[in-house]
Amino acid sequence: MIRGELNQQQLKLMREKLAQADLPPRKRQRLLWRVAKLGVIAAAKRHQRQQAAPDGTPWTPRKRGKGKMLKGLPRLLAVREMPEIQGVRIYLKGGNYRNGNKPVAAGLVGAVQQDGARIQMKASNAPRKPQANQPALPRQAKRLRALGYRVRKGKRWVKPSSKQIMETMSMAQAGLVIRKLKGTPAKRTWTIDIPGRVFLGVSNDEFNQIIARQMQAIGFGWDVNAQDIRG
Repeated sequence: MIRGELNQQQLKLMREKLAQADLPPRKRQRLLWRVAKLGVIAAAKRHQRQQAAPDGTPWTPRKRGKGKMLKGLPRLLAVREMPEIQGVRIYLKGGNYRNGNKPVAAGLVGAVQQDGARIQMKASNAPRKPQANQPALPRQAKRLRALGYRVRKGKRWVKPSSKQIMETMSMAQAGLVIRKLKGTPAKRTWTIDIPGRVFLGVSNDEFNQIIARQMQAIGFGWDVNAQDIRG
């Protein structure tokens, strides 16, 4: 479960606004839906675009690659109305995430990204990749050259270019040679540290704006069911 609920100050403000407005139950429920759908979820999508937490703190960058993180994840956020408790719930659905052949719930993926995690891995349980049939990666070629890898060319030993390495070696071969050159055995266990990248939640300033905007708009369409709204 993602812990991205409103904080105490925000809950207090929400209760005060609801009490001041003296809304009938159905209109009150509609306001909660609008705050969740048009406020909190919209903010989550904005945080992903900005690659920053609700308080403006930039997310921890990837160790490799420069592409934007959490692509598509905020689009999986949905709202479940819960009129029996006069509330709503934001959750993640879909995504088609997998760990090898096993499906992984979008909520679990979101919780790991939101809160961070330390995962202990075992080689025997790690998903197998067809590395024997895949060309060596650019980073593997760079590492081999840095370790002094050489090939026979006529009577001489020469350092191949990164392009030559990627054209003549597979990922599995490159990994094996790297381990031999470094003199390190293959890892049997290792730890993956995933830093928290908070995307669900809003700052107090964001929440004040959401409440003001949705209180202005709640007079229109409050008697329409949420599932009947499109766009």
